[in-house]
Amino acid sequence: MTPQNIYSTDELPLLTEVVDQQDFNDLPILTEVAAEETQAGESHPIADQQTASAPVLPRSLSTEEMQRLLQQLEIHLETVFTGKLNQQIEQLQKLAVDLAISELKAELPQLLRNALIQK
Repeated sequence: MTPQNIYSTDELPLLTEVVDQQDFNDLPILTEVAAEETQAGESHPIADQQTASAPVLPRSLSTEEMQRLLQQLEIHLETVFTGKLNQQIEQLQKLAVDLAISELKAELPQLLRNALIQK
């Protein structure tokens, strides 16, 4: 579907003419322009869709489709939670290693002194 030009270029005011006008109350409101188009008999696909007789209701799902969708949802949730948990575990492991290294660095001088004295 290609867009149609509602107005010819001769009917449109130049931008400088619109800006130079002091009274903007004379300009049409968008709803007035749309109402004029509707009264002229032109139909618009969006307007036609909005004025459809009844809203489209979702179709009911069969038991098999429900089960399949539930399984897909469960797999997706499991994947997301597993990924998040793996990230948390990795961060905690790095923290534990950093803490262990810090403790070892703090105790290393005393451990070396004790080892040298025992010789």
